[in-house]
Amino acid sequence: MQLIKSLFCFKGLDNSERYFAISICCLAVFFLFNGVILSSLTAKLILLVLITIVYFAAGIRRCRDSHKRSMTAWLTSIVTFLSFLVIILIPSATSYVLLILPVMASLYLFSLPSFAPQVYVMGYCGPVDLSELSEPVKVERKPLSNRIEPSLFGVTNQQDDELSFYAPSIEPENVEQPATQPPRQASNDLALFIHKWLIANQKIAVAAGIFILFISAVITSLPFINNAMTADSEAQTAEQQAAKPETAVTQRQQLLAMPDEFYLLLDQNEGLIVHWQADLIREGEIWSQASATGDDSCEVIEFNNGDKVRTINVVVEDSGSYYANFSPLDTASVVRSLARRGNFGLCGYNFSLKGSQKALNSNPIYSDYAN
Repeated sequence: MQLIKSLFCFKGLDNSERYFAISICCLAVFFLFNGVILSSLTAKLILLVLITIVYFAAGIRRCRDSHKRSMTAWLTSIVTFLSFLVIILIPSATSYVLLILPVMASLYLFSLPSFAPQVYVMGYCGPVDLSELSEPVKVERKPLSNRIEPSLFGVTNQQDDELSFYAPSIEPENVEQPATQPPRQASNDLALFIHKWLIANQKIAVAAGIFILFISAVITSLPFINNAMTADSEAQTAEQQAAKPETAVTQRQQLLAMPDEFYLLLDQNEGLIVHWQADLIREGEIWSQASATGDDSCEVIEFNNGDKVRTINVVVEDSGSYYANFSPLDTASVVRSLARRGNFGLCGYNFSLKGSQKALNSNPIYSDYAN
């Protein structure tokens, strides 16, 4: 319990080793609980608050131990809090790269030397008593003199070679002590090395910190950039599909053979289709009224009396199968002309209409249009 109290103490001192151990434990606890154990956002935020308090208290004690302003503890704690918060709110593996920022902040406080020697118990010096957690120090009791003292029962008191145990802060009576005994202070070569390097290379350290912050931000934002690019690509595809005119699938039915080797059909909207087979192999749409492009000879069907009717389009399929499509509004007039005229021309081909009346009357649908 005393150890836990010392973690939340704002009045004591922490040496480098204790502070760094607390920082690493905070990172490990956050990584374990946020990534593995906890799934509720509320529980993760509560964990974040507790870890931040412990981290901030340790930073305050470290600043007091090194006689630095508390602003340093505030800045490192804010950086740690924001890094943990982003990792919680962005469920992506790339966001864990932000953990490097708390590690850098912890290394800076870790490198600060203590201002004055102190007596640390488990790296802590403060109002919370941790003496029960410290190991006792063996002190050898030395004899006061070589005299033999008489005993009530006649037993001589010989030299006592037993070892007595004392707490580090208790001095046994009649034991000779040095005139001055300096307090124990832990030293750390790694912290000293980092501190000297930071002092000698301040500009490089600042530049490296900014670069690492930038790289961390870029890596963390990669999922958002990827999602934005995907969304833009999908939007462009949708716009292109919306702008692209839909080509209706023509249903051809009511096939009727005419005398001069051409055929009549109707589509699903009762638009007339004139079909014939040609030796000239062409593929695709060869004329379109919508774009006014293609073979001009396919623009109209022209009868021998001069009547002309525009085609919607003319397509060629299956290596020479021509299909001239007409509007449903023109179906009746074209069928009547087929029944009453002598011949017609379309796409450079001429067709005789001799016997066409009889062929049309053989089908009741076309017969209604012709009469």
